[in-house]
Amino acid sequence: MLKRLFLLLAASQAAAAACTSPSVRAPWTSLTEAERESYVNATLCLMDPTQAPAKAGTWGSTSRWEELLAAHIAQVRYIHTVGALFPWHRWYTKIHEDLLRNECGFVGAYPYWDEQADQALHPIQNASVWDHPASNTSAIPAFGTGRTDANNCILDGAFAAYRVRITTQLTRSEPGTCLTRGLNQTAFDTVSQKNTVDPCMAVPSDDYAEMLNCLGNAPHSGGHLGVGGIMRDHARSPADPIFYLHHANLDRLWWEWQTANLSTRLYAMGGPNVANGQIFIDAQPAILPLEAFVPYFGDGGDATTLDHVMWMPGLAENITIRNAMDIREEAMCFEYV
Repeated sequence: MLKRLFLLLAASQAAAAACTSPSVRAPWTSLTEAERESYVNATLCLMDPTQAPAKAGTWGSTSRWEELLAAHIAQVRYIHTVGALFPWHRWYTKIHEDLLRNECGFVGAYPYWDEQADQALHPIQNASVWDHPASNTSAIPAFGTGRTDANNCILDGAFAAYRVRITTQLTRSEPGTCLTRGLNQTAFDTVSQKNTVDPCMAVPSDDYAEMLNCLGNAPHSGGHLGVGGIMRDHARSPADPIFYLHHANLDRLWWEWQTANLSTRLYAMGGPNVANGQIFIDAQPAILPLEAFVPYFGDGGDATTLDHVMWMPGLAENITIRNAMDIREEAMCFEYV
């Protein structure tokens, strides 16, 4: 197993080039009916092994959606509360976007959840991403209304029938479990309220590690804890499609911080490589210990650098953090509106 992992980790790295035709990322509320329908159908396609079968079959994955999930589970300790948190998830959402477009025919703006704008729609049950007239006039069933049963399984929306079959230890479990949620206003306030987010954007220095400690804590965690259910699971949260809208919004905020002073922030990087909190130690799959990753980080220590190698098993060739820092370059090639 470790020998195969070494080969995957040592895969060739992509080279940087200028972006000539960036894709657009926009709030969910600004997508047209046709774009929303295309997005939902493409997501269902990625979940379906008959429409989007797994290409690498990592850890028992049968669909491209499961390969995305497995990639996140595999390295949960090395992509949370660490320097790679933002660049890795930027790359992750980019791969998700490419799969939607290239393998499942999605046409339209890639959506993010403008959680800060939704503070005005208090409580979270009225947030713009849920399927109900209070906040969303779309006739296209998408993320559901937020209603759940006694087991916290979502009751409606386009993804209510989806089953999560990849476990936190990267084994396959049949028939799997439902997608769960548990909306929590108190937690959501930490991502949506200006008095929580604005200080992160106004970090007085150009110190990435300082910004990471701010935006990477309450605003990041608040989206996960505010939605609740499987979004509270550090490893398996990408099973819920709302995950990608939350992380696209976090990436938008990081890009906003970068563009506030491009000359010093565009390539600002720092922070540790390994999360030492017990919850992340416990969440890391036993078959992928730290010893398997350290030789491929490329930093020569525990401080994250631009040369840090990021890994996306079964989905893309390795790239360095440097390749993910500028969304205007070809490796990322998108823009926020």
